[in-house]
Amino acid sequence: MAEFDLIPEKERCDTLRVVFDYYTPRPHFIILPRNTAIETYHELDQGDRTKVVKAALSMISEYKLQESAVLSLHFGSWLTTKNKFHAHICVNVEDYLNIFDTNKERIPGWPSSQYVTKQWRASKNPNDYAINVRGYPFRSYFREEVEAIRRYRRSSTGVSNISCPPAPFTLFFHPSEPRVGFAVEKSKKPSNCESLFEGLKAMIDCAEKNNLTDINAKLEDDGCHVCLVLDGKSHGFHLEESQCLVGFVQVTGLKFYRDLCPPDQRNEWFGKLSAMTDYKVLT
Repeated sequence: MAEFDLIPEKERCDTLRVVFDYYTPRPHFIILPRNTAIETYHELDQGDRTKVVKAALSMISEYKLQESAVLSLHFGSWLTTKNKFHAHICVNVEDYLNIFDTNKERIPGWPSSQYVTKQWRASKNPNDYAINVRGYPFRSYFREEVEAIRRYRRSSTGVSNISCPPAPFTLFFHPSEPRVGFAVEKSKKPSNCESLFEGLKAMIDCAEKNNLTDINAKLEDDGCHVCLVLDGKSHGFHLEESQCLVGFVQVTGLKFYRDLCPPDQRNEWFGKLSAMTDYKVLT
């Protein structure tokens, strides 16, 4: 029996496939290697890394997801499954569930309790996948992160030491969220798989230089989501009119405040973050 794959048949490859997120029900399509021995992104060769971006683009085109898609790769301590490489295509929840409803009969054995995990927080009934997806995420660590920053502010001032990415990328710091953005002039906007991959590579390189990709890391501040923006949106970054967002690196509040945010922006940034009632990471 052929493996379940959401990538349109004419664009499928022998390296990767795309499925729904069964383990943690949420509006993420999951890119998986067909070779299950591949455990991390860095075990993929250059060509197969490019195919990760191509798989995301194929999904966006086939299912008309141009308004909501972000490709997210998890690194360091934020990598929840350390023995099986996977990437996330994060989309609008209703778009995701519409695609799920159309394709669920193709999923081998669906619905079945074999798909239910401890991450099905709203209901363990295998027929209640949509209820779980709509409820995600069921918990945030917002208050703990704000308190961690407050403790740090009482004890140290610290110095930001983030390195600048190579041209044509420009760094931006989100005004209220723990995200570092990568932008380019609109004249250099990535327009194909190869140029999008170069943007992804620049962000991963930056994450590595800032100690965010060590698979053996234990501390929550030593992990991240590297997010390639595929929906053309600014995601809250204050860009110049001539610029567009390529992607961003999502980190903990403390990591952003302590190591990445410019010192002269810290007070204003923390004021905006701490004024929120909640903050949930959706990538």
